[in-house]
Amino acid sequence: MAHGSAPPGGAAVAGRLLRLLAALALAMVALLVTLLTVLDGPTAWRQLNGRVALNTLRQGALTRSYRVYRPAALPSRPGLVVVLHGADGSGQQVERQSGFDAQADRLGWIAVYPDGVEDGWEPFGCCHHAGADDVAFIAQVVDGLERSDGVDPGRVYVTGISRGGMMAYRLACELSSRVAAIAPIEGNMADSAGSAGAVPCRPDRPVSVLAIHGSDDLEIPIDGGRSKLNLEEVSYAPLTDVIADWRRLDACGTGDSVTDSGPSTTTEWRCEDASVVETLVIHGGGHTWPGAPLANLPWSPGGMVDASGVVADFFAAHPRGAPA
Repeated sequence: MAHGSAPPGGAAVAGRLLRLLAALALAMVALLVTLLTVLDGPTAWRQLNGRVALNTLRQGALTRSYRVYRPAALPSRPGLVVVLHGADGSGQQVERQSGFDAQADRLGWIAVYPDGVEDGWEPFGCCHHAGADDVAFIAQVVDGLERSDGVDPGRVYVTGISRGGMMAYRLACELSSRVAAIAPIEGNMADSAGSAGAVPCRPDRPVSVLAIHGSDDLEIPIDGGRSKLNLEEVSYAPLTDVIADWRRLDACGTGDSVTDSGPSTTTEWRCEDASVVETLVIHGGGHTWPGAPLANLPWSPGGMVDASGVVADFFAAHPRGAPA
């Protein structure tokens, strides 16, 4: 063999190495796609196939944006669920976090994921943004979808997490003629001093409320107090005070119904105009969207409650003015 020539079979070894590298590259691509699917859920793919539409509208000098998810099979008068992100979140982030597209598919409803301004929403008691009117923005979004998709005006609902849950309470107070029910998750309703009763909430009609909260939430404590929401220190009312105020606003009866299921306890009061007020307390739960993948370990209290499914069932059972 001449000095410096390749050993016998060298070309075959090089070919095998190239095939191995190509297989590894394909495996890395598949792994990346899998990770994107887990982290971003189906949202990116649904945007590509037209199930998710990205919309904007003008509000003074601001351009407000929102995502709309429409199931493949949409009835003539679908319900509508507005899903609000937390501080420093986005519509796309809470779409992924909540997995509410799957509930929209199940119910044949539309889910809309609006974007707040800068770090989020402007609920009672905190977080002001120049030029933004979040209540008017959500009302415009609902108006547009009622016109374009024939949304049933008696089946408009709002849910949200953290500051999004706080904003859900404000929408129930100020858009009670439009909103049938709300389901705040790890939210709160209080003025800047932490008083629920001092909030200027005067709904025109009863609005059903389902408040989901973890007993060990350190960001918005279930017993109230002060903590930082993003970079702003905010005062919170005890959840019992918030619910007492809604029981008064909805003219609820004095009797309650208590149900324990796994790590959670649900308490329900029946109220005027077939509305209800409920709390679902997750014992040991923290400041997460219960049931959200990655945010909750499967065996943790938050991992054992499917909040999106519970919220969807609650909304389906409580259209405006219909029996529970």
